[in-house]
Amino acid sequence: MKSKTKDKKKPRKKIANKPPSLLKEITADLLVRHWLVSLLAIATVISAMKLANTSHDVRRAVAESQQLREQRQQQEIEWQTLRLEMTSLTEADRISRLAKEQLEMIEVSTKNEKIITL
Repeated sequence: MKSKTKDKKKPRKKIANKPPSLLKEITADLLVRHWLVSLLAIATVISAMKLANTSHDVRRAVAESQQLREQRQQQEIEWQTLRLEMTSLTEADRISRLAKEQLEMIEVSTKNEKIITL
């Protein structure tokens, strides 16, 4: 009987009848009981994020490639223009050289220039 009286004198902690936390229950269920499914879900999310990142990188690379193609095309047009200009300049020089060699023409200078008045 002595032990019963001692128990009555000690203050007991009141246990609150709280409903269990839904978040704790879900977390415990997913991590403890269904850990493999949780792991696969996390792996799927990580894989999807990597796929989105890779797709973004590919789109950026394709856009850069297109820009470089356009730049190359503009430079080819400029190169063709410069080649035509060079051809026209060398042709004038060729005509001048042929006139000097075959027709014995000379360049006019102030010494051999003759002014004719009418």
